[in-house]
Amino acid sequence: MPGRPRRAAARLAAVLLAVLATTIAAPAAQAIYHGEDAPIGDYPFRVSLRLANTPDSPRCGGTLIEPDIVLTAAHCVDRVPQGGIAVVVGADIPDWPDAPKVGTLGHQVPEGYDLTVDNRHDVAVLRLATPQTTPTVRLATAEPRAGARVVTSGWGCTNAPPVCEVMATRLQSSGQTVLRDKECGPDVFWTIPTYYDATTICTKGTRDNSTINRGDSGGPLLVRHGCGPYRQVGVTSLGSDSTTKLYAGFTSIPVEADWVSRAIDSLRRS
Repeated sequence: MPGRPRRAAARLAAVLLAVLATTIAAPAAQAIYHGEDAPIGDYPFRVSLRLANTPDSPRCGGTLIEPDIVLTAAHCVDRVPQGGIAVVVGADIPDWPDAPKVGTLGHQVPEGYDLTVDNRHDVAVLRLATPQTTPTVRLATAEPRAGARVVTSGWGCTNAPPVCEVMATRLQSSGQTVLRDKECGPDVFWTIPTYYDATTICTKGTRDNSTINRGDSGGPLLVRHGCGPYRQVGVTSLGSDSTTKLYAGFTSIPVEADWVSRAIDSLRRS
């Protein structure tokens, strides 16, 4: 962005995972690095975000949390004009060409969000122009403990991060283990500026260093108790700078819950 070189460099360096490079040709492959097939029927609340003027080019992920409300990452919509986002709801890559592109009425980002400082408050909500009948996902009210098993899903690049070389062909999921905050930080995440913040839930793959990559931004971190439904506890925000610690950072929904509620009310009043 003109006049903001630090921000532009930070976006690239931090591997904040936005914008799938649709011009890259690639063979069929799995999405997320070392992910596994994730039937869209298991994740019907998944949303693909695009710019309204390029609705066939995936930008980020998101989730349908109310019939007219999508949750995503702030860096996915930052500096995009109001109404400048379109979404595809509840469809996987093979069905995207024929899936409806739903317009948005507006979006909100927390006032404290500033990517030139850190990844604090990397969360956003969008209001859809047309309420959906697709199932929604409920938000978790408490963070999982260290050692807990969680799940993320996405349409991001399939090779090892931070580069994007192999495009996704369908939705993938990845089992993750929640780490203690002290296991993350400057030795894992980019430090110029220091991106990792206490509002982030840090995880690592339960097998094969499975982790997020470009294009997974804005997607969900999910918890599940027994055979119950998924609850969303985080938003995909940050990739690792370490070649040995392929960890991932997610904005904590319980930390941001009050802001999310206020932002939804504000969008509906506008």
